[in-house]
Amino acid sequence: MPKVTAPLLSFDARGQIGKTQVYSSWKGRPYARRYTIPANPQSAEQTLTRNCFSFLQATYKLAPPLFTAAWESYIKGKVLTSRNAFTKFNLPVLRGEADLANFQFSPGSMGGLPPTSVVATPAADSLSVAITVPSVVPTGWTIQAAVAASIADQDPDTGVLTTIVAGEDLTAAYVIVLAGLDEVLHQVGAWLRWVRSDGIIAYSPAIVTTGTPT
Repeated sequence: MPKVTAPLLSFDARGQIGKTQVYSSWKGRPYARRYTIPANPQSAEQTLTRNCFSFLQATYKLAPPLFTAAWESYIKGKVLTSRNAFTKFNLPVLRGEADLANFQFSPGSMGGLPPTSVVATPAADSLSVAITVPSVVPTGWTIQAAVAASIADQDPDTGVLTTIVAGEDLTAAYVIVLAGLDEVLHQVGAWLRWVRSDGIIAYSPAIVTTGTPT
């Protein structure tokens, strides 16, 4: 039987009733759904989805704040966690792929304008990421920082190297050194953090390149 709060007025209910309905809440919002016994399919397609999902969840869990900040900004006003937003963007474009070429580093928020170009120059155990910013910007907008991040390229279905390295530069010309990298191909994303004319922080979508540290 479900447990209820203020039963006469039915403010809240938790649990299943008569194996027909289930009552619960998510992020403070009550909901009801049909009672079902969870299935556990092991088809090749389902396994592919689960593996990629697990890879993305682990990747985000280990990601540094400079990376997750753009996703936190994206979810403001939405009934969604930043990790689930990250997975929602990346799962459709990475599932079934052999690499991370379509990896989404930043979804963009509040209308932030993206960089015009990014170049990753290899160095010893590092990549030097040069970011070119737009020459024309909205009136009153300023760039607070350019941000870059890298992840070792891999198959998201079997990948285990989930560490993201990120850095930022607060002044032009925007060059960010991502250090401590393995000598393998890396996907590199670059995006901008803006202060709009109304004082709101905006993030741009990321543009992507690759680089292999020496």
